[in-house]
Parts: sequence; structure tokens; C-alpha cells
Amino acid sequence: MRFRSVNPYDFALITQLKNSDEASKFMLLQIDNNSETRQILPTAPIADDLVDWKIKPERHEAYAALWKYITFAGVFANTALWLYF
Repeated sequence: MRFRSVNPYDFALITQLKNSDEASKFMLLQIDNNSETRQILPTAPIADDLVDWKIKPERHEAYAALWKYITFAGVFANTALWLYF
């Protein structure tokens, strides 16, 4: 079967899935099985991309800084509220 567009509810009905309530809420991800003949656009990940993924240190550091500043902002806001009221 080939689908041009997929509606999760219709897909669950067509494939006669037993758990149609849960299955009608999923999304599909296209995977390119042959890494030698990859298409340019739209890019589809190969199976290795889904198994072996890494977060770059810069990205990890940015997430750590984000949560640190959010924590400091929460402590500051709570302190300000306790001192105000």
C-alpha cells in the first residue's frame, strides 16, 4: 500500500488495528531503508540515525544553562512573593 497523506484515524480503520482508540492518535515517520540512494528533499532519516543519535556538547550545555536560569528565576520569584506578602 502507498499513501500520499495519512490520517491516523483512517489508517487505524484501514489496517483494522485492535486498539483503534490508541492507534488513531499516532503519527508515522518515513525511514529511508537504502542509505546509498538517499533522496535530497524531503530528507528522510535512515535506520542508523534513529538508533545512534548523540547530543552535541554545545547543545547539552545550552539545555543545562536554560534549566539553571529557570531555576534561579523561580527562586527569585518565590523570594519576591514571600517578601512582598
